[in-house]
Amino acid sequence: MRIEKLREFIAEKELDGALITGKENLFYFTGSSPVLGGYLVVTPDDAVFLVPELEYEEARETSKVPVEKFKTGKDLYERLSSFKLGKLGIEGRTSFSTIQTLKEKAGVNDFATVDDVIKDLRIIKTKEELEVIEAACRIADMAMMAALEEISEGRREREIAAKMEYVMKMNGAEKPAFDTIIASGWRSALPHGIASDKRIEKGDLVVIDEGALYRHYHSDMTRTIVVGSPNEKQREIYEIVLEAQKKGVEAARPGMTAKELDTIVRDVIAEYGYGDYFIHSTGHGVGLQIHEWPRVSQQDETVLKPGMVITVEPGIYIPKFGGVRIEDTIVITENGAKRLTKTERELI
Repeated sequence: MRIEKLREFIAEKELDGALITGKENLFYFTGSSPVLGGYLVVTPDDAVFLVPELEYEEARETSKVPVEKFKTGKDLYERLSSFKLGKLGIEGRTSFSTIQTLKEKAGVNDFATVDDVIKDLRIIKTKEELEVIEAACRIADMAMMAALEEISEGRREREIAAKMEYVMKMNGAEKPAFDTIIASGWRSALPHGIASDKRIEKGDLVVIDEGALYRHYHSDMTRTIVVGSPNEKQREIYEIVLEAQKKGVEAARPGMTAKELDTIVRDVIAEYGYGDYFIHSTGHGVGLQIHEWPRVSQQDETVLKPGMVITVEPGIYIPKFGGVRIEDTIVITENGAKRLTKTERELI
C-alpha cells in the first residue's frame, strides 16, 4: 500500500522512479533500519532496497522489500544507473552533493520532490502504529513517575534525567526520544533547558520534558512541579497553563484545523495577560520523528483527522523568574481526542 502510493505519484508526475534515503522513511517503507542507511529505489515495476554489504544480513531479515548489497560507491551508482532514472523523485532533504552525484554517476537529469505524498501517508497513523506509540507513551509515564519520586532539593538535574532514562530502557525503550529536559529555577524559563549540572533548590519550578523511543516511534510529555510550596506567582502561571492545556485537549477533534486548535490554547493564555510569554506553537505531530506533521501553530491550516498524533503543550516562560509547560501526546479520534500520556497534571 505505501509503496503503491509512491508508484501512483511516480505515474502522476511522469517520473522514472523515486529514491528514498532518509532513515525514518526507509523504515516506513521497508520495515528495516540499517545503521549505515540504504537506498530504496521504487520504479513503476520494481522496488529494491540497496544496502552496504555490512548491513545486508540484517536488512534481508527485516525488510519487506527485496534487498541487494553493494560493496563500493561505484557499485551503488552502477546499479542505480541500471534503473534508467532520467527523471527521479527524491526527498526534499536530499543533499546537494547527493543530487550532483546522481546527475554525474547515475544519469539523472531531472528531479521532483516526493515529500507531499510521504507526508500524506505518515500523518495518519495505522492501528499498528498507534499501538506502538501508546506503548512509547506508557514508558514515558513510567519515566515521569520516577522523576517525580526522585526530584528533591540538592539533586542535580542530570541525576534525575539519568534515572528517567534508566527506567525507559528497563521498560523496553531503545533510548530517550530526545535529550531529556530537566530545567529548574531560572532555567525553567528555557523551553529547551536540557538537564544540566545545576542543583535543584527549594522553591524551584522544575520543568520535566521527556519521551521514549520505542520500536522506532516516539512519545512526548511535559510536567512542571515546585520543590516545596509554590508562591503566588508560580501557582498563578501554573493554573493558567493547566487551563489552556486542558481546553486544548478537550477541544481537539477531527474537522478543525491545527491553526484553530493553536488559537484556542493561545487565547486562554492571552486573556490572562501572558500572551507574550507563550513563545512557541501549541504542539506538533509525533511518530517516527519527535517533530513531524502537522504543526499545531498559526501557520498550519492542516485539517485534523482521526489517526493523527499530536502534542498539546502550552507554556509560560518568564526570564529570570521561571516557566511552566504541561504537555500530553494525544491522538485524534472519530469524535474528539484521547490522551496517550496519562500522568497526573494537577501537580501544584
